[in-house]
Formats: sequence, structure tokens, C-alpha cells
Amino acid sequence: MYDEFGIAHGYHDIDGTWHDTPADTVDRLRASMGEPGDLPPMWFVDAGSSHQLLGPCRVVLEDGTDRGVVEHLPGDLPIGYHQLEPVDGAPITTLVVSPLQCPSAPWGWGVAAQVYSLWRHDGWGIGDLRDVSELGQRVAAAGGVAMLLSPLHAPAPTLPQEPSPYYPSSRRWLNPLLLPMDGPCPPEVPNAPDGTIDRDRVWSAKRQALAARFQRERHLPEWRGWSRSQGDDLWRYCVWSSLAERLGPQWRQWPHEHRHPESPAVLDLPLHDHDFAEHCEFHAWVQWLTRREVAHTAATSGVALISDLAVGCSSDGADAWLYQDVMNLEAQIGAPPDAFNADGQDWGLPPFVPWKLRTANYRPFIALVRAACQGMGGVRIDHVMGLFRQFWIPAGGTPKDGAYVRMPADELLAIIRIEATRAGAFVVGEDLGTVEDGVRESLRDSGVLGTKVWWFDTDVTQWAPTNLATVTTHDLPTVAGVWEGTDGSDDMHHAVRALTPDSVDAIAASAAVYRATASSAARLCLATTDDLAGVTDRPNHPGTRNDEFPNWCIRLPVGVDQLVDGPPATAIIEAMRSGRQSY
Repeated sequence: MYDEFGIAHGYHDIDGTWHDTPADTVDRLRASMGEPGDLPPMWFVDAGSSHQLLGPCRVVLEDGTDRGVVEHLPGDLPIGYHQLEPVDGAPITTLVVSPLQCPSAPWGWGVAAQVYSLWRHDGWGIGDLRDVSELGQRVAAAGGVAMLLSPLHAPAPTLPQEPSPYYPSSRRWLNPLLLPMDGPCPPEVPNAPDGTIDRDRVWSAKRQALAARFQRERHLPEWRGWSRSQGDDLWRYCVWSSLAERLGPQWRQWPHEHRHPESPAVLDLPLHDHDFAEHCEFHAWVQWLTRREVAHTAATSGVALISDLAVGCSSDGADAWLYQDVMNLEAQIGAPPDAFNADGQDWGLPPFVPWKLRTANYRPFIALVRAACQGMGGVRIDHVMGLFRQFWIPAGGTPKDGAYVRMPADELLAIIRIEATRAGAFVVGEDLGTVEDGVRESLRDSGVLGTKVWWFDTDVTQWAPTNLATVTTHDLPTVAGVWEGTDGSDDMHHAVRALTPDSVDAIAASAAVYRATASSAARLCLATTDDLAGVTDRPNHPGTRNDEFPNWCIRLPVGVDQLVDGPPATAIIEAMRSGRQSY
């Protein structure tokens, strides 16, 4: 079904109809991927297993410990990335030892929050980590166990600020807009509840305040020691951020000498340009500050925080610049036409080339997963099917020109199990849409929870315990929106009315829907903050422009100090408690 490049001959759509891959698509994708080269030796084994070797090898653990020369791979090796060094001088093999499963998720209920939408009266125009901590404490006091956060990934440090958390500049580093600020909100930054977020004004104000603080703290050894411990990854990100501020965020339009992180001009710039070097240090300090704030939030929130790992990054962003040698910048990830979107979807996200990622010993992927797990109780992987295959659209094409490309799922899952286990984080996979046979079984075998959404599947009696469950998502209507008739499909309207024939308002309908969801066998059930607040507008309308709808920019109408205690929330939370107890 796949050729030697991993390109599928075609695919079955959600209705089972077969679609051949266009010959032109195959040619273009092959050309953009490059001819597969020789892959470095890698060996993936299960923790606790032992194996006969082809010859005597020295085992060197990830931390440098020398386990000596063995002819039989011992079964007590720790999980991680080790080396087998054949004594006959053959190439060294990277030995990846992974646990069989990810850590287990807690049983119970919780909340899914769009962080930017949270509000408090002394905030600076956008939800931040202080809001997350307070909301988490209130959810925990009500009996909740977890809180899913919108992606915390970094946008470019330039204007205009990217509103979508799913189109980041970098998935490796954090968004400084998350930092809570002391002092009153600047008058030029709008901060009224139920308004829209002006990220440009927010970032301009925060950038100025952070720059002043940096001048007071730039010589502190704590952040400098942390920065050095992050190695080249952090410094290169800071170089990109400083170049973006100087040359603009679209790095493929920079002068040629600055378009690659290893070019002599880029390496030389911080050494001879004092102002540029100081800007790099500022961005490193901001990352230290934000990472420290995330750790503090996780420790004080009272619930298991769940990060959200977006499926990709902007082709103009830092990750694309840093990882350009292992990415295909002449293709975008998307989705084929289906019932959710008849035209298909082009997400504009450049994919990793499978053989190039493997040649890099998966280091970029390890870094992304490790960053998503750090300090978190759990990780949600957006579009988890992309670990198995991705729908690639050649540059300039449409989803109808796309083709599936096979990914090394077994090896990627092994890495996820390692990083999740090291962090003590459970893993949730968003497996909605077109899912090929065997994917859900593989995820379940690795201990990765699937996802159930009530709008798509109302028969909660058939939901398995290996799922996270919710009524809706950031891309789908709120219960109030469907009840009031301002959003949603006819099927959604009928489903709510059928389940809640005696309900007299949206609050009662929301409680009934969440009670049904929480009474399922799903291990974890989450209510969105939008439903807790009783709003009718969803966070995002896929396929619309921001001049049509303020996607990712809607602020909740109540503060975090009232969000759990208001009439919609109290009814929903009581319904979820009741549903969980009835299972």
C-alpha cells in the first residue's frame, strides 16, 4: 500500500470509498522528500527484555555509565537511549529501551481550559499561568482531578501576534504571554470580561515590562546556569527570536546568510554584535522565567495539568528554521475531505521527513515530547493519528491533491512511552476523524487514552474506559450555543433535545449532557470552561478568517474566582460528580 518513500498508493475515506493518489502528487512529494539515505543503526527493545547479540558489544548507558562488554543484552537496563559499541569496530547502534506502557491517568472529572480566555480583574488582557493555578485550586476543591490546557507553545516575538495556539513558532519552547505580571493592567490594554483579546497590545506591554525587569536580573547566576544546561537548542531558538525581531518573522525571506542556524554569519553574529547578543540573552531569560512559572503552577494548582502538543509548527517559525534539514518545507500536513469538512483541510504545517528524522536519531521529536511532558501530569497529543501516517499536501496544492505518508509509529510511540514515564505523565491521543485500522489498538497497547466527544457519539454506554471523554472541543459548538440555536448542526440540536426533553434552559441541558458523559466508562471526563461559563460562542470556527470571527480571541465573561461557582458551572459539576459516582 506504500511505496519505498512511504507514500500511500491511495486511501479509503470515512465512507469507505477508495481514492488513488495522483501520479503528480507522488512525483512532487518524492522530489521534496529527497532520496532516502542510509539510516544509522537503531534498536528498539522493551524494558525488561533480554536478547542475544550478534557479537560482543560494550554497553554504554545514556548517562555515560559503562556496563562493560556483553554477548547477551541484559534485561535490567534502564529506560532511555543507550549505545551498543561492537568490539569488532562495527558501527555503534543506538539502543532505545522503552517501557511497555505510559503511566495511567487518574479516574474522575476535570476541566478543559483555553488559557488565553481566562480572566481576572488585575490581569493584563489575557489569561496567564496565575489564572491556571487559581482555577486548578478551585476545580480541586470541588473534587476535580485534572485540567487540560490549550497549547503553551511559543509564537514569534513579533507583531502581529499569532492568535492560534495550534500554529506556533515553536513547540519546543513556551509562550511568554503566559507570564503573570505584577501591577495594574496598562490603560492601553483592553481587559474587560467577555471582550476580545488584543494580543498585539498585550505583548507590547508585557515585552516592555519584561525588558525593564531583565535589566535588573540579567546578571543573576540562576537563570544563566539553567540556560547553559539547555545547550544549543535554547541558544539557537534565542538567535532565531532575535533575528525575527530584527529581520521579521518569515525566515525564508531573510538574507541567504541568515537562513540556516549553522551558517557562519549566524554563528558569528552574537560574538560581534553586543546588542544582538543581549537580545538573545533576554529571550533565554524569558524562557527560564516562563518554565519556572509553569513548574510553580503545576505544583500549586492542585490538579494534574495536561499540556497539549500541537500537531505541527508554522513553516515561518523557529522550529522550521531549526529543524529545516529534517523537515519537508515543500508540503503541508492536513486532512482529506470528510464529513467534517467536505473540502478537506490544509493546516499549513510542514512535516518531518520520516527517513531524515530517523537519521537524526529522532532528536527533534524527543525534544518536543520531553518539553510537552516537563512538569505536567499528562499530555494530550493533537491528531495522534499523525504518529502513524500523515496527510501531506504538496505546496500550492489542495487537499484533493494530498496523499498519506507512512510514519514510524512503533518507534515514535516507544519514545513517547519513555518521555512520559520519566515525567510521570499520562498520555491522551486525539483520535477523531479518519482513523486507519489498528491505530486505536496500538495506542491502547501503549497505554495512550483515546478521545470521545459526545457531539460525535452519543451512545455513552459503548465508550471504553481507555478514553478521555468530553462533550465538545475548541473547534465545536458549546452546549448553550446548540440549545439557543446559534450554533451547531441539526443532528446536534436533535441529540440535545432527545436527551433533555424536560429541560427548560441551557443550564439544565448542559447538566444533562455532562451527566451522561460522566456516567460513561471513560477514565477521565472534562468540561470546557466555555460550557462552565454558559457562553454560546465556541473558541474557534475552523475554515474562517479572523475578520469573519474572532477565533482564539474570545475572553470568558466571568473571572476565574467565579467560574466554578456560577450557575452553569455548579450544575455541570454536580452532574459530573453524580455521573462519575453512578458508573
